[in-house]
Amino acid sequence: MRIPVAAPDETLARMAQVVNVSADQLRQVGRSIAAELLDELAAPPTAASTPGAPDSNAQIEAITALLATLSPEVRQEVLRRISQPPANETGQTESQDNSRRRKAS
Repeated sequence: MRIPVAAPDETLARMAQVVNVSADQLRQVGRSIAAELLDELAAPPTAASTPGAPDSNAQIEAITALLATLSPEVRQEVLRRISQPPANETGQTESQDNSRRRKAS
């Protein structure tokens, strides 16, 4: 089941930048404001911006913009999940794996 969602123009422009959707493609689907914002994002960096700075990473910017559209509760849950240690290949976290090893000894 698909539920149509209209992303804010700035969010859509940043997401389009990350996945290499062109401004023309956005215009073709009726998102001309997002296309204009995408054109601005694609403009050469100004003297005030520092290329290579962590903030200039397009993926980080897109995720940050998307997080800003979430309710505080949902945003908190997303950030909680991100802060959890990654699961190893068996799907267990490192602490769960170490705990089982100690019990087996």
